[in-house]
Amino acid sequence: MRAARATARQLLAGEAAAWGLRPEASRQPQRARLRKWTPHASGALLGFLSVELASGLILNDLRLMTGKNGHWIAMPAVKQFDRDGQPRLDANGKPIFWPLVEFRDRATADRFNDMVIALVRAADPTFPGGAAV
Repeated sequence: MRAARATARQLLAGEAAAWGLRPEASRQPQRARLRKWTPHASGALLGFLSVELASGLILNDLRLMTGKNGHWIAMPAVKQFDRDGQPRLDANGKPIFWPLVEFRDRATADRFNDMVIALVRAADPTFPGGAAV
């Protein structure tokens, strides 16, 4: 006579008894965190920051900017150069930058901007709309 097969639920219960709960079941949902914030007001630039995302990805050299449409996060970029080592310029004579990180659509970029700006506001009471305001 054959023994009855264990159900998926029984197998999970046995694993939990032997090995403990699965890590994803026992941990709190992770959030992004502000690793570094350096205020540095200069023109449209408000400061530099680094963020660690819930996935563990760390983004360094982000810049918090301000403009007519409010605050936004400038992602890291590298200046482009021509064969002679001179910076490549656009039609307005400004240097052209190559983005190192980009978002697939505007909605994703907006969610990221909102999340990072909220982290800065929570960490810096002097930031407009920050903890002390």
